[in-house]
Amino acid sequence: MKTIWLNDWMNSNKTSLEKLFGLYSDELRDIDLLLASYKQGDDSGYGFVFFKEAQSYYEVNVSNDSEIDLSGQWQPEETSIEALMFRLNRGNLGTEAAGENIFAEPLRELLAHLLQ
Repeated sequence: MKTIWLNDWMNSNKTSLEKLFGLYSDELRDIDLLLASYKQGDDSGYGFVFFKEAQSYYEVNVSNDSEIDLSGQWQPEETSIEALMFRLNRGNLGTEAAGENIFAEPLRELLAHLLQ
């Protein structure tokens, strides 16, 4: 499946993601990167990465202040399609405090596709 790159990462790739997170070259080689979004605001930024490795799904949530330094924040947490759908439908995953859709709709569509 082709990776969905959103917002400030729209023109990114795995290599640029490895550099941003301070990872070793080819460290992301064996994952199926499904969606990656990062949005830098005036004084902070928020990123979300969703991927599959082996038979499990993982997410990485990152934030930063005015400097775009994500080193040390690559901390994958195992998740499930159902858990992400719950957070999309009942929480605020993928939206900013002002309600702006950062990646909620593309993620919702991706999850629906993965459930088929």
